Order: sequence, then structure tokens, then C-alpha cells
Amino acid sequence: MADTLFLKLRQDEFEWLIFDHSGRKKTEGFGPASQLNESLEQPFDGRVVFVAPGEEVLLTTANVPSKQHRQIVQAVPYAIEERLAMDVEECFFSLGSRNVNDQVQVAVVERSLIKGWLDRLEALEVAINVMVAEANLLSCDNGISVLIDQDRAHVRWPDGTGITTSRASLPLALSVGVTDLPINVVGNEADIDAARMQLSELEASGEVLSQRVVNESGFYLLCCEFSGTENNLLQGEFKVEEAVSSFQLVWKSVAVLALVAVALHFSTLAAEVWLLDRKSSEYKAEANALYASVFPKDRNVRDLRRRWKANLGRSESGVNEFLSLFAASSRGLPEAGLTLNNLNYNESRGDLILQVIGKRSEELVEFTQRLTSEGLDAEIGTINQDSGTVRGSIKIRSGEKGS
Repeated sequence: MADTLFLKLRQDEFEWLIFDHSGRKKTEGFGPASQLNESLEQPFDGRVVFVAPGEEVLLTTANVPSKQHRQIVQAVPYAIEERLAMDVEECFFSLGSRNVNDQVQVAVVERSLIKGWLDRLEALEVAINVMVAEANLLSCDNGISVLIDQDRAHVRWPDGTGITTSRASLPLALSVGVTDLPINVVGNEADIDAARMQLSELEASGEVLSQRVVNESGFYLLCCEFSGTENNLLQGEFKVEEAVSSFQLVWKSVAVLALVAVALHFSTLAAEVWLLDRKSSEYKAEANALYASVFPKDRNVRDLRRRWKANLGRSESGVNEFLSLFAASSRGLPEAGLTLNNLNYNESRGDLILQVIGKRSEELVEFTQRLTSEGLDAEIGTINQDSGTVRGSIKIRSGEKGS
């Protein structure tokens, strides 16, 4: 087996690790693309894995009864659109395997972010085979997995959902959802010591914690968990084309030319007006056929969009909805100069209230305006000045719910 190269972006430069065929670390480094290219054996014919920032990828699930891949692809956006802080058209949905509850594991990321990462990766003299989110690399077979990675924490639940958040927000992230499962914490000695207060808070609340200290970086520990079964973001429009032999290329070119000739011949026989007049009815018939095949017992299809939501979107628990809203609203707190003091989530209303501490009231106002610009419905509840600090609350709902 060939080597495996793991890459991530950090401070606008690349961090990399290379493991040999037996899974042992071979080399590592940090620097610009030119430095990485010089350090590689040319040509590098192994597998290349880009580890995407966990804060930018939502790991969630969707209830879709159909087993047909094409139908699942079309149904997933309907099933989870209410958990998103942006329009469905701006998102890319990557499908993984089904979890223990027979739900489809889904990774959601802004389409422009993937394009930006791929543009950066073009400077490297290697071809990317796999793109996977940080939290997706954690194994969650024996409970809830937590990796302390400097001032960040990666969390993954047994159903495959996951989140990357700040280390300070770890107790809040783990306070929602299943609480009777063991929490397995791993990290190096410095990171575990830095998270001592958060871990003690979890133990004081009755959580069952196991801790494992490893003398390696968080990036190394994530790469060690890679199995090849993770949800690969490079699918659909971003799917990587595999290399083919020259013989296959010749026949592929012949086939393409033949198809082009046939298409041109038949296109002259069809009138453009005839195509335009029937497109609308064809799409409507296809949508109804898809719905009927997924839900054959439901005959009430007068409002197709409403029926999709009724069957797919309403049965989800509030856990995923909280996680997506919490991830979207809390990741910018440090940059805004704010500290999260408390959190309250009302599942019935879909309201998330953050109680924060800052130095100036302007910080709360600017942070609220930023959330609004990102598609969330955010408004300031209270602001209190106290001894050089400002305490305030911000009520947040997703843009869909708030409209």
C-alpha cells in the first residue's frame, strides 16, 4: 500500500502529515505550498486527504425511507432545510452511510467554501482524493467522542452527528441530547490540562467521563482515526475523476464523439418551442412521481412542498436543530471580544438565547448585526453595564423560522 498524505489549512498555510502503509507517522511539516511540494517524493502516488475545518461543516442526519440514491439526493435538502442558516441553493449536501437508527448521515457546507478550498489546493503538486470534516474523523462506536484540540473541541455523537466548537463551550454543547452515554475525552497533556475546568464541570453534572492522554497534536490524533469510510465531501459536482488508461481514453473519446453526433442529429428534429412548452409539465410529473415512490400511501399531494416537510421535516428531534443553530451563532464570539456565560434553548419556539459578557455594548451590537447578515434572526434582549464590563443577552433563531 502507498503512503497517505493528510493536509489542513492553518493561518493561510498548510499543515501536513504523511503516514506510511502500516499507519506510522513518516513525516510532518508546516508552511507554504512550495515547501510542501519540495518535501514530497515526486511523483506522489498515494492517497491525499484534506481535513476541512469542522466549524464550517454541519454533520447532521435525515430521515429518508427510500433506498434509491437518486431519490435520497433529491429528498435530503427538503428534510433538513429548516436547520440551515442559509438558503438551500447556497449549500452542498454530502451523503454518507446510514447510522444505527437507519438515518442518512449528511455533511452540509457552503458551496463557495469548498470551491475556495479547492482553489487553494491547486497550488499543490498532488491530487486530492478525499475531503472530510474534522469532527467526522472521530470514532463514536463506544459513546460520545471528544477531542480537545488546543482551544477547540471536536465532538461526535453515536448517531453520526458532530460539531466543532470552542473549548470553553464544550459543556454547553454536551448538555443537549443523550446524557446517559459515556463521554470519551482524548488529547495531549497540555490540551487536557487547559480543559480541566470544562471537564470538571461535566463530571460535577453527573456525566461519565473517561480521559486518555496522548503525546501528540490534535491533528495527528484525527488523522490516526481515518478509516476511509468517512463522509467524503468530494462527491456530486465536486467528485474527483479517477485516472484512466490511454486505451480507455481512446474509446471514451470515440463514445463521446458518437454521442455528440447522435445528439446533434436528433436536436435538429426537435423544435425549441416544443421543448420549452413541455419542460414545466415534465418537471411537475417527475416531482410527483418521486413523491409517490417515496410515500406511496400518501394521496394528498396538492401542495407537494408542504407534504415533503410534513413527512420528512417535522419528525426530527430538536438536538440537530440546536447543534446547527449553536454552531452557526457561537463560533464568532472570541473574534467579537465576547465570552459566553450561559445558554438557554427553547425547543418548542426554536429560540436560542446566549448570555454573553464583553467590555463594550458596541461589541454586542456588532456581533448581533453580524449574525443577522449571515442569515440568522438575532436581536438583543438586555444590556447591563457593571464595573467595566457589559452583560447582555441575544435571542437567536434561524432565518427560516424568523421570517
